Amino acid sequence: MGTVREGWYGWGVGRRREGPIEALRLHGSAGPWRVYPVHVFRIGDTLIDSGCAGCSGRVVAWARERGIGRVVHTHHHEDHVGASARLASELGAEILAPAAAVALLARPYRRPAYRRIVWGQPRPVAARPLPDRVTIAGVPFDVVRTPGHTPDHVCLFQPDERWLFTGDLYVAAQPPYLRAVEDAAVILASLERVAALRPRLLCCAHSGFVENGGEALRATIRKLRRLGEAAEALARRGLTVRAVTRRLLGPEGWLTWISGGAFAKRHLVASLLRMRGVYP
Repeated sequence: MGTVREGWYGWGVGRRREGPIEALRLHGSAGPWRVYPVHVFRIGDTLIDSGCAGCSGRVVAWARERGIGRVVHTHHHEDHVGASARLASELGAEILAPAAAVALLARPYRRPAYRRIVWGQPRPVAARPLPDRVTIAGVPFDVVRTPGHTPDHVCLFQPDERWLFTGDLYVAAQPPYLRAVEDAAVILASLERVAALRPRLLCCAHSGFVENGGEALRATIRKLRRLGEAAEALARRGLTVRAVTRRLLGPEGWLTWISGGAFAKRHLVASLLRMRGVYP
């Protein structure tokens, strides 16, 4: 199944600005349903991530109006890099990405069907490795390694304003789904690493702007740890992973169905149990 035509994709429900940071909200689609909003952030002539391939024409038009000359990526997933090839070819934008993501952008693997349907298949693009610090609109940002969601994942932190661009590290107050390849222990370590920076504002690729960023991160950490404790207590009583998942998080939802089980609540529970030494 090929890439879905751009017309299937929703355009931003609005643009929002926090100081010099502008956000554009995009939607992937599954048939007639809008799913999983994705935010592209702009500071000066730089974009933080570029959204999904299905919205690339819209992103390029928006970027052209704003004189975009560079894209900085948090990781290689298609809902974050999908417009980068067109931004590079049509606007001459420089593409920067974590070192481990450079080869994945140059030779993108074929995404599973459900991911191509929702976000589209990214085209190859040449990227330069991100340094440990990058200057955006005259302001320095620290590049913070935050693996867990993907091995190449990074966040961008501005220490004076205490802005934190979180990519997919922080998605919601308690993410109910995990992919089987993700590791809850590594994600928690990354969350604790950036929470220690005491960010004021989170710029989340899916939630948009999140005020009181440090507390939002700490709340996520607390909820994940409490979920792990509750899961361990039930597992030690002999409940299976599926039974523990249903008891604590309810039945699997539409995302598990549409992804063929790649995204599932049971993956989160299983990973938390492995972290606690309960599940092999």
